[in-house]
Amino acid sequence: MSEEPIFRNFDERDHFELERMIMDLYSEDEYGEAMTYEKIAMTVAELMQHPEKGKITIFENEHGVVGYAITIFFWSNELGGNVAEIDEFFVKAEWRNTGIGTKFLDFSINSSDSSTVGLQLEVTPSNERALEYYIQYGFKESKNKQLYKGIE
Repeated sequence: MSEEPIFRNFDERDHFELERMIMDLYSEDEYGEAMTYEKIAMTVAELMQHPEKGKITIFENEHGVVGYAITIFFWSNELGGNVAEIDEFFVKAEWRNTGIGTKFLDFSINSSDSSTVGLQLEVTPSNERALEYYIQYGFKESKNKQLYKGIE
């Protein structure tokens, strides 16, 4: 399995496959929020209409689609530039440990514009293997704890 992946922007022909991968990601995350097809449709619509907010990247090799990422951009006053937050990052189970994830992170860094100062991502606390990988790649735990409050 040494095929070089390509990373391309999402387009509508990817919609069904993206839905399947997102649902697979959320079924693996025991602590995650519930995912719905409506949320997926809203995310796709928002990012297609407002590409300055973020993008959906499709990972593909000669066998077809093998993963995806959703990256959201925001300006950080503290860091003095744009941060690319990898909001979702998924490689299909049969393609894990083949280097696709590392190649995507490299691609993200190398394709960033000059105003981007860093990448940020989240990892489920119980996913120790992923946490160890990200630390080895060079990610560090933030000095601040992230908190969330829903608005209803």
